[in-house]
Amino acid sequence: MFCEKCGSEVADGSRFCKYCGSRINPSANASNRAFNVKKDKNMITALIISFILPGMGIFYAGNKKKGIVLFIAGLIFAFMGIRAPISAVIGILIWAYGLYGTYNEVRIANSEANPNLIEDIKGFPTNKKIAAIVVIAVILLVVIGGIAGALAPKQTAPSEHLDDNQDFNMTTSSTGGSNDYSSSGSDSYSSSGSDGSGSYSASSNGHDVSSHYEGEYGSSDTHGTVYDDGSVESHQKGHTDYGDYEIDSYMDSNGNIHGDVEVGGQTYHVSS
Repeated sequence: MFCEKCGSEVADGSRFCKYCGSRINPSANASNRAFNVKKDKNMITALIISFILPGMGIFYAGNKKKGIVLFIAGLIFAFMGIRAPISAVIGILIWAYGLYGTYNEVRIANSEANPNLIEDIKGFPTNKKIAAIVVIAVILLVVIGGIAGALAPKQTAPSEHLDDNQDFNMTTSSTGGSNDYSSSGSDSYSSSGSDGSGSYSASSNGHDVSSHYEGEYGSSDTHGTVYDDGSVESHQKGHTDYGDYEIDSYMDSNGNIHGDVEVGGQTYHVSS
């Protein structure tokens, strides 16, 4: 049975509505029963729909315009929230409001003129009241957790790269020899080592590079400059068992190499 005045459902045989106190007319309920059952919206179904699709529970309850607006707004702020945390917070609040609005719209659709969630819960039987409080608590936890997660600072994996001005020292060894590297920051470094047939040393301050090699097959000294555009200019002078040699080379920023090689009193031009 339903109250003709407020539309609330009352127990069969009731003479007065427990919600508004109006007298129940059994004959009027008999003639309108089919109509009332047909238009009633299921509260649980509506809340589940709105839990999954924000605002769609309101659409189900009959307020199609409001439901569509909330659904679209929820999607927009959810996608924006990927990059902007405040948009994610707004999206979460839209979702929570969609659940609250769903409750009100279902009550209105079921002939409750002025629904009031708090007052309605007070009038619920004990088991229904406990269930309602648990559901509200879960929703609040989801909202609080979602907002906290959206506003939490993003953590990035620690970088394994050295800072530009960080000092380091490293020693490596293999069956062929050993190498020592050291840096004092600002792109400068020095290294030395052996490869089993000779030893070498090299240093750089970020632009000027120099190295020396001394081995059983000869020796060489190289001096070069690295420019800001990526081009490199170098001069190498060395001695081997076959004679002395000199190499002047230049590599432009596109990787093209040009140079002159002087060996045995002859000069050769090379390019690539």
